[in-house]
Amino acid sequence: MDTFQKNYWSLYLDFIRDFEGLIYRGYSLPYFCHLPSYLFPNTNLIQTLKKPEYSKNITNQLHFQKDFQKVFNQFVQSHTLKQPNKVKGKVVIHIDKLLRFTTPAIMSHFDPKQTILLSNGKLSGKPAASTAEVKQAKKNSKAVPLNTVTIHQSKVKNNHPANFKMTNKMVTLSLDNYGRNIDRDISLVQNEAVKLLKKYEGHHLYSNNAFKKWLVNNLKVVMLQIDATQRFLKHIAVSCVVVSTTHSYVNRILAVVAASKGIPSICMQHGIIASELGYLPKVATVDAVYGQYEKAWFLTHGAPEGSVEIIGHPRFDQIFQKSKVQRAVFQSKLGLDPKRKTVMIAVRGQEDIEQWRKLIQILSKNIALNILVKNYPSRSPHELTKEFPHVHSTMNYHLYDIFANVDAVIAYPSTVGLEAMISNKPVFILDKDVNGNTAYYQRLDHLMQKNTRELANQVVQYFTNPSAKKLADAKRLAFLQYAYNTEKKSMERLTGLIQRLTR
Repeated sequence: MDTFQKNYWSLYLDFIRDFEGLIYRGYSLPYFCHLPSYLFPNTNLIQTLKKPEYSKNITNQLHFQKDFQKVFNQFVQSHTLKQPNKVKGKVVIHIDKLLRFTTPAIMSHFDPKQTILLSNGKLSGKPAASTAEVKQAKKNSKAVPLNTVTIHQSKVKNNHPANFKMTNKMVTLSLDNYGRNIDRDISLVQNEAVKLLKKYEGHHLYSNNAFKKWLVNNLKVVMLQIDATQRFLKHIAVSCVVVSTTHSYVNRILAVVAASKGIPSICMQHGIIASELGYLPKVATVDAVYGQYEKAWFLTHGAPEGSVEIIGHPRFDQIFQKSKVQRAVFQSKLGLDPKRKTVMIAVRGQEDIEQWRKLIQILSKNIALNILVKNYPSRSPHELTKEFPHVHSTMNYHLYDIFANVDAVIAYPSTVGLEAMISNKPVFILDKDVNGNTAYYQRLDHLMQKNTRELANQVVQYFTNPSAKKLADAKRLAFLQYAYNTEKKSMERLTGLIQRLTR
């Protein structure tokens, strides 16, 4: 671990140990309070964590990420029903922004009579400020697929979902239906937290007023979620739970409370592991990962044996469907020159804009290309499309339709690069330093560069030098053999895993 990683994981463990006495329904609450959602908006604090001297503030000194993971392994195991009987019930799929299962995929692979789609409406009480999960929760109601029907708790009879009278539509339940007033319990725990915080006056983190407010609010949201989740799992017979990420407190609570009832959980991989900070700690019974890279990575970082399986992701199954967008129409709508090769650049707002600008300038001097800029998360045309006449916005085209109609993709270390390679497109990566960098794309060798000029040179060589093109194509194929198994569709592998866990 570098200095930042060591300080980050050690500070996280300090937080858990210092507040683990805050308990509700037998659960130590700091395990569910997502500390990174407080840390990362604080730019100054993140910079301070990069300094070696910060370690003097920390009590629990960690030297390996796996030591932090082991703490969570013990927590999950302490709440896992020993020798559980396999529960006969519904497969619950928690639908949120990061799950990204398409409606056709769900409807064609899951029996409506044996499946519940779970959404998470806004729970009673003001949610904790500055948490990405809360912002996401507000959008969850919009994430529920079509061809479903919402059933309220009061209409579920005899405590068993078999009584849902549905034939061709899946049932959607909202955890919001299971929320209730637990203000007295919340006040008791919050008062305990305030007493603890007084003991830490002068602490480098806990004495900050913003932290105090964050903690008190988070305790409330987490307690509401635990209560709603327990009531949901008592009310509905569930055999397995599928979630998008256990960094979300909603999903983390769902997985742990399910484990306490002997119900297995599956956590999908929502993006490449470009940074370890988004994927540790691992919490679910099984993490369904893209490929061998992630499986080896999780096990190296402390995941229990047998808790990681190569599944891929159902949204990537769409890549293998032929695009209905004809290249001539695509070129015409975007204003592209049909005589030129087309390259798509994936950018993230204003991040690294000077490097992207320089890349475009170098490419433009050396080769005639159409250049498309895919802006994320905004759908608005990126400002670079206004600076160069041959640089265009991808407009509202779906990413996979874009891949079908371009000749190469350039990206920062993001999932877009993997998706493009699965789409049989050459990929070039502008490498960058990020906190907890895993160097995911390092197997691409020379196709990943930190130097903008050198990266541009690799793109030019690909389009002008047949031997360079042959080598780049070989690198892509070798990368995919380790990164993503395309022999079988992901949704088929996922349903097979569910069957093994529940039968």
